[in-house]
Amino acid sequence: MTPHRYSLLRLVSFCLAACGGGLLPIHGAPAEPITFFVMSDPQIHLEKWGTVGTEQTLQIANELPGKPFPLGGTVGEPRAVLVLGDLTDDVSDARHWQTYKRFFDPNGKALLRFRAFEGIGNHDLSTLSATDFTLVQREVIERHQACRGNETFHYDAQHYHYSWDWGPLHLVQLNIFPGNEPRRVYDHDAPWNNPRQSLDFLRDDLKKFVGDSGRPVILGWHYGLRGWGLEKWWTPADLENLKEVIKPYNVVLILHGHEHAFAQYQWEGYPVFMCPSPQIDRDPKTPDVPSSPKGFLVVRLLDHDLQIAHHDASGWRETWSHAISLGKPTQ
Repeated sequence: MTPHRYSLLRLVSFCLAACGGGLLPIHGAPAEPITFFVMSDPQIHLEKWGTVGTEQTLQIANELPGKPFPLGGTVGEPRAVLVLGDLTDDVSDARHWQTYKRFFDPNGKALLRFRAFEGIGNHDLSTLSATDFTLVQREVIERHQACRGNETFHYDAQHYHYSWDWGPLHLVQLNIFPGNEPRRVYDHDAPWNNPRQSLDFLRDDLKKFVGDSGRPVILGWHYGLRGWGLEKWWTPADLENLKEVIKPYNVVLILHGHEHAFAQYQWEGYPVFMCPSPQIDRDPKTPDVPSSPKGFLVVRLLDHDLQIAHHDASGWRETWSHAISLGKPTQ
């Protein structure tokens, strides 16, 4: 249901009530705002870039709840922080992964005091194998199965892709990108660039857990849908297949990372936000100049408004708000 049709339904319901016809019940908005943060591409590499900027960004995030939100009210405690891939830069050196784990934890037992719901990016893969899981992939799977909270996670057969609900929202984490076959990187075969049947998972998950309810769906993965992120990592068939899978559903937001920058754009009419990395990397040629903090997104569902604000080291930047349908009217 489009936002326009939904608003019209609410208006008709109000008129019915005013005329003695009774208020048509609407799929309920959450009693309290639903807040979560989004980051991508911490891409830990100790020698190249250090971690000073990432540590400072995480401290900013830790202290943000309770402060004024640019779209009104204050920032709520996030239910979790989505981390959309490239957790490390080089999976062949376990030191980078060990450092990442000091910063992020699915139960909030790290420098970031909130739970981290993690996804895999291309740098978390290995070019040596198309089928084996790397250390990072294996441990991300284990970490999420040990996550404690009120959510019920729905997994694929390997516990790799997963989805969950926050109130009326249904969220899906699809790792590198929604597809079923490994993709070439530019003109080179790249069997390691394997989405591991994530498109099939998405199709089955939405059919089973969303169906014809009209509930709002938020999708997250690593690769982008514009510019360099699009040209290098997708085929036209991938995009057509993705459009067909999500067409029957109320997809209200697509989130991704990969380019280390913030961007807001549309793909096939869907709102898309590219999430920034948490630090501006230092120049390896001048290692004495440390990396600096960068940014993240704050997402809030307030009543029927989906709101997003970009926060960087200097404070609030771009904001966006859109009225969404929360599903079919109940009887």
